[in-house]
Amino acid sequence: MNYRLLLLLLAIGIGIGILYLNIMTWLVNNWMNNPFYSHGFLIPVIAALIAWKNLSSSGVIEEQPYKPGFGILSLGLALLVLGYFKDIPSLGALSFLFTISGLILYLYGRAVMRSLIFPVVFLIFAIPPPGVLLDKIALQMQTIAVTYSTLIITQLGVPVERIGAEIHLRNSTLVVGLPCSGMNSVIALLALSVLFVYLLKCNWYKKVALVFAAILFAIFANILRIVFLILIANSYDEATATGFFHTLFSPLLFIIAFLFLILFSIVIGCRIRG
Repeated sequence: MNYRLLLLLLAIGIGIGILYLNIMTWLVNNWMNNPFYSHGFLIPVIAALIAWKNLSSSGVIEEQPYKPGFGILSLGLALLVLGYFKDIPSLGALSFLFTISGLILYLYGRAVMRSLIFPVVFLIFAIPPPGVLLDKIALQMQTIAVTYSTLIITQLGVPVERIGAEIHLRNSTLVVGLPCSGMNSVIALLALSVLFVYLLKCNWYKKVALVFAAILFAIFANILRIVFLILIANSYDEATATGFFHTLFSPLLFIIAFLFLILFSIVIGCRIRG
């Protein structure tokens, strides 16, 4: 392991931390308060572990500065400045990926960048897009979740009336808010699926199929969650459905969706890398 490289990367990390202090504060605030990005704290930790593993397994890496990296570094800093003046913190956060990539390329070259490309790109799952865009996507997913869950419930013979995001039963009413749209599950499962795919050995198109499948599994799992909650509310009451079972079904169906993803990867012939 090249400890000189490690020390320099640490020094660069401190400098970048100072430069991106406001952006990091914004990110932490989002991870703490944005239900769609509550997983955000895990992403840098996972990325750091992968980076450490990749650098350690690479052995001694010679410094081979790649001058075009300065252009990528400049682009990252330009995006940071643009995000600041346009008040788009998500753009400033995105600029970090270009800034750190440019630094690595310029100082140590493409060999080191190859070892770090995945953990750097993986950080994108910790960056919330602009709120307007996120809300629009969540609204569409909310519509899908409510539409298909009420359709399934109707086919099961349960009398139900849908008004917007409200699901009216004979003795109770459930409201599927934006946090229940399944957006948080899609984002979290997408991040997990990309990490999972990175660890697999199979053709690239199979990996792409797995990532898209993860989105579908997350959406379907959320629809099933709402169906189960409607059935519980219909059999008991709204309080029962929105209490313990609401808390239970979210992580349970997320796990089931990921298990389906693992099963799908086995079916299409993917295996964990040795």
